[in-house]
Amino acid sequence: MKKILFLTLIVGALLFTASCDKKGVIYEFPSDAQLLSFPSDVATFSMMSEDGNKITVYLYRGNTKGAISVPFSFADGTDGVFTPAKTTFDFEDGQGVASVDINYPDINAFGGETYEMVLSIDENQVSPSGEAELKVKAQRQLTLKKLGTGTFNSYFWFEVSFPQDVYNAEEAPNYYVLPDCYGEGTDITFTVKDGKPIFANPFFTGYLVSGFQLWVALESAEIDGNTVIMNCADFFLPEYGNYSFGGGVETFEFPAGVAIQ
Repeated sequence: MKKILFLTLIVGALLFTASCDKKGVIYEFPSDAQLLSFPSDVATFSMMSEDGNKITVYLYRGNTKGAISVPFSFADGTDGVFTPAKTTFDFEDGQGVASVDINYPDINAFGGETYEMVLSIDENQVSPSGEAELKVKAQRQLTLKKLGTGTFNSYFWFEVSFPQDVYNAEEAPNYYVLPDCYGEGTDITFTVKDGKPIFANPFFTGYLVSGFQLWVALESAEIDGNTVIMNCADFFLPEYGNYSFGGGVETFEFPAGVAIQ
């Protein structure tokens, strides 16, 4: 059994949810309110060659009268790799959706890294139930191949070991994936560069503790022989006031005979 399952035995008494009666609210808008919204607060893109070196994001509006241009700010976490083709979402009269292309270089220049950026608009024109900000994550669609099954060792609260599959990418051999490691549906991924493993920091484990996401913040990571060592500074619940369970050491032993590139 994977050690993360033991968390429910410890934290079940720590967290609780409260219910309350919801009261209806009536909103009144000025006639010129645009009632804008991004389709969600997060958008994830898998970049493919047929996309033409661009991703496309959308903005919606509830008031479709007249033609308008809606400016947006672009928080670039990609060091200029991704560039918006324009700086406004342009709606024609009667149009309820507008789009902006975000361009990037030749897809063959990408490995397994994930790029993040944020688009945001003026909150004063956003619908009460709408989203004023869109966090965009983009990664090249990779062809994964299984390298074998290693062993994941956890020393956080309980000492637990379990078999763990590992994959790497044909397009980026130094990019590794540990599927469904802590929880179903969420992978641990890392890239090896100059002999060091590089993880997203912090990263979501894929496990929910009483409905809250459990994240890991790393203090450092290293490789010792065929073992990846994760020195975890903290396991915490950001949705629950950053509730902390403390740190620990997690390790992954690669399958015998598989070299870490």
